[in-house]
Amino acid sequence: MSIEGRQIDWTVPFGPVIMETTISDELHSTLLNRADQLRDGTHPNSDINTETNDYRGRLAGCLSEEYSYDKAFTKEEAKMIEDEFCFLAAHYTNAAHQANKIKKRFVRQPNEIIMQKPVWVNFMKSNEWNPAHNHTGKISCVTYLRVPKEIEEENEKADHTKRSNTPSAGRIEFSFGNSGMSFSSGGWIRTPKEKQIFFFPAQLSHMVYPFQADTERVSVSVNFDDRIELEMALNQDGVR
Repeated sequence: MSIEGRQIDWTVPFGPVIMETTISDELHSTLLNRADQLRDGTHPNSDINTETNDYRGRLAGCLSEEYSYDKAFTKEEAKMIEDEFCFLAAHYTNAAHQANKIKKRFVRQPNEIIMQKPVWVNFMKSNEWNPAHNHTGKISCVTYLRVPKEIEEENEKADHTKRSNTPSAGRIEFSFGNSGMSFSSGGWIRTPKEKQIFFFPAQLSHMVYPFQADTERVSVSVNFDDRIELEMALNQDGVR
């Protein structure tokens, strides 16, 4: 930009890259259908239910329902899911390179990404929340399967949020760095939308604020490892 004949450039050289995009209709439909079957006890495999797949003990969320998708997919579904997630995770590494956050040698192809298993689904209800936490692996993502309009309307119309300078009911916040530093921000708050997906470094702290609306939001999370780095580490240890 130019101000009074002077060229003004700006940059954001610090901090992690967060990639925002959308998932395919097929992925969205498969994840949502299997999540509902698991929860309702209608899954074709009678061994898949809310007790066998309860995943809360492995997660930070203060939610009454969080389930793993362990054994919930057919082989064809599992391949489609892994292919799309790894494709997007690999694209995230390229996005980080384009943003000058990593060297080109760290850009990965989909077959160089390992999707950790199991994938898990979160059913978030009124007055539940996810405290600040991070994940395992190198890359993480969260995608949204069902996002009722009542949650965003709470931020726009409810007395407890509409007068706030930071309305945050049901929103996700990523945190990094010194939030008290002048001319900087240590947090980034986003309003989730259906089929939206965020990719970010697994170690990046993030949290989800509670909402009071009498409704429910459904999201899915996945973690990824770097196949090349893992193989290098194994070789250095003399393991073949």
